[in-house]
Order: sequence, then C-alpha cells, then structure tokens
Amino acid sequence: MRRWQILKCLGLVAIVFFIFQCFLWFHFPTKQDQNPATYDVKLLVKKVMAVWEDLEDALFVIEPEVLYKIVEQENYSDNEGRCAVFCHLTKRAIAFGVFGHKVAMPLVVSKFRQSGFAAVDAKEDNPDFRLKNPGSPPQRIVTHIFLQDMAQPELTLHVVVFYPRADFLWTSQIQMPTSDLSFGASAGAYEVFEWRSLTIDGVHISVPKSIRHFIYMAQESKFLECDQDRAQLFYTQHPRDDSEEAQRFTRKARQLLVKGKEVLDALGVRFWLSSGTCLGWFRQCDIITYSKDVDFGIWIKDHKPEIIDAMETAGLPLKHVFGKVSDSYELSFKAGEVKLDIFFFYEEGDTMWNGGTDAKTGEKLKYVFPKFDLCWTLLLDIRVRVPCPTQPYIQANYGKQWDVPVKSWDWKSSAFNVRPNGVWPKSEWKEVIQVYE
Repeated sequence: MRRWQILKCLGLVAIVFFIFQCFLWFHFPTKQDQNPATYDVKLLVKKVMAVWEDLEDALFVIEPEVLYKIVEQENYSDNEGRCAVFCHLTKRAIAFGVFGHKVAMPLVVSKFRQSGFAAVDAKEDNPDFRLKNPGSPPQRIVTHIFLQDMAQPELTLHVVVFYPRADFLWTSQIQMPTSDLSFGASAGAYEVFEWRSLTIDGVHISVPKSIRHFIYMAQESKFLECDQDRAQLFYTQHPRDDSEEAQRFTRKARQLLVKGKEVLDALGVRFWLSSGTCLGWFRQCDIITYSKDVDFGIWIKDHKPEIIDAMETAGLPLKHVFGKVSDSYELSFKAGEVKLDIFFFYEEGDTMWNGGTDAKTGEKLKYVFPKFDLCWTLLLDIRVRVPCPTQPYIQANYGKQWDVPVKSWDWKSSAFNVRPNGVWPKSEWKEVIQVYE
C-alpha cells in the first residue's frame, strides 16, 4: 500500500511538471523563436529604407550589433549571396539615427504610418530653447520614434533623433527604456559626425562614416543636463555678482577652459571639471567668480607626459609641478590672472583620491572621493565631462552644506575629505616640489 501511495504521488508530480512545461512552451518562446533572424529582418530594413528614400537627409543605422558585424566583414559585397549581417541578429530592436534639424520629424511619423507601420513618437521640451528663452512657453521636439511593421510586429525599429547643441549632437533619454533598446537609457552627447552609404546583404543603407569612433562615442555618451531650477534657487538666495570684475573673470575662465580642453582633447586625454569648477557647474550652472582658477581632474591611468609641453605650446606656461606620476601628481599652468590646476586621481579600493603638497613643508595631503564615472554636460556653452553621479563627489569635498557659498577657503583644512598623507623626504623635494613663477 505504501509503495502504491508513493507511485501515485510521483504520478501527480509528473502530471504537474508536464502541465508546467506546456505553460512555459506556449507562453515563453524558445531561444530559436526569439531570434529576430527567424523574421525577415533584411526585408524589413529594405522596406524602411524605401519609405525614407525621398526624405531630405539620410536615415543611418546605429545599432551596435549591426555596426560590429559590418566592421567584422572584410568584404561588404554580396557576391556569394550570403546574408552576413541582417540574418544573424540577436536583438528584437534595431536602432537608426537621423539629424533632427535636417528633417521634418512630424512628416517622418506621418509617412511611416501611411506606409503600413505603427509609429509612436516621443516628445519633450527642447532644452536649448529653454536655456536661450527663459520664461517662454516650452518648444516641443520629437526625440525618438518607434516603428513596427504590422506584417512583422515582432521586431521594433527605434529611430534616435540627434539635435545640434553648442558644438555637439544631443539625444534625449527615454523615460521608460527597456533592455531591448541600445539607446535612450540616458541622454547622450556626441561629436558631430557624418554618414556614408554602403550595401550590406544586398540592402543599401547609411552608417556613421567612422563606425569604430561612433561605437566609442556611444559607449561614452551619457549626458547630464545642468539643473537650472537648482541654479535659479541658488541665485534667488545668493544674488549673482554682475560686477565688471566678476564678468571679466568669467570671460577669462571660459577662455582658459576652452584652451585647456583643446589641448587635452588633441592628446586624447579625458578630463573632468573638479573642485570649485565642478561645484560651480553643479550648484549654479556657472563659474564661481571668486574662485580665481579653473580645476580639471584626470585619472592617472590617462596621464601622458606630453601634457606639459602641449600646454606651454598653447600659451599656458607651467606654474608648478607637485608630486610624481606614481603619487600625488599635480600640475598648474598660468593664463594671466587665472590658473589652470590639474589634479590626477588614483584608485584605491572602493575610493578615488587626489593628492596635495605643501611647497613650504613637504607635507602631503589626500582628498578622498567615492568612485565615480564620467558624464558629459554643458558649462558656459562648452561640452565638458563631470563626475557621475555628481552630488556624492561634491558632498565629499564640500560637505552637506555645499549649497552655501564659502569665500574663505583653505585648501589644507576646509575640504571635508582631506586626510594627512605623510611628508615628502627632503631628498625628493627637487623632483616633487617644482615651482616656477
């Protein structure tokens, strides 16, 4: 009897397991069913390009998976009749790009709907219009378009709209992005780029002119808008200094920022706004006019020995060198009344730090920050990087009351994250303390 009960229980378990397997089979497709290659992606892309054909500017493919496969192909021709790219995709969405200032986006949406596509456009306020027209009603722009061919609804076509801002191209964040989409998890900033035409799998398409560089830009594209509401609140509580002296400093600081950026960009050295310059951007979307300098941060892994010569060639003479590349390295350059301080950051466990050196005593200091990534932003209409997320970086340096101006700042004691870090041996002073006046 006991044996029969056991067999009965096992039978019930088997039936339940079979029903569960059937549920999974009907409700969750297999990997083979999920592969967009089982749909005619090639035909769909050809159909999209045909709809776009008579519009003013190109629709270019930016889907990373497609671009990687194009780079891998030594011969783009289809002489062997092989489908080498579009028949081997794994994602359910393909991203395209368009320059929004060259094409009437509402016309695009209408044209695709007339061609049998389901088309949904995402809109948001134009951030540049708000900056240049404070107090005016917002200007709405199309930032993303999602297309589905009703004959093949399994695949989503995502059109990312690039708009010019300052000297770069901007894309917006999608409010509810999904893992199927390669773009839109955050706003993006890209160098201005061109497109080129080619034929892939027998389909005429356009792609970014330099595919590898576009892929790199996409990986590094995250953009943070400066919080204008926070800046407005700050200036309500602490009125802006509009004196001639303050305006002159802002002009000179901007010139120095542009020149320093040009030098480092030419060398391929990533930098970000640090210290007071970063605080000014985060707190008031502007330069702190009483700070008297411009501050950059650079990861020590990105250091290049050519930096000093390149800065001096650009008309920025060296003011001092503190520390050495392996420890607490810091450079300072002069631009008239304003100086450019470059702090090099070192990774240590789950923190980052930059060093400081007292030129009179050889004392070493360490400024400790939580780890961070880099994002693009705008300061004085210049595209620059900032630590991301920014507030933990600011709070580490300036404490919880970072929103309160402090005009008397002691670099050795005022910072909340400063730590003693020993003393340079006198035998090394000639190397680690170099001052040029």
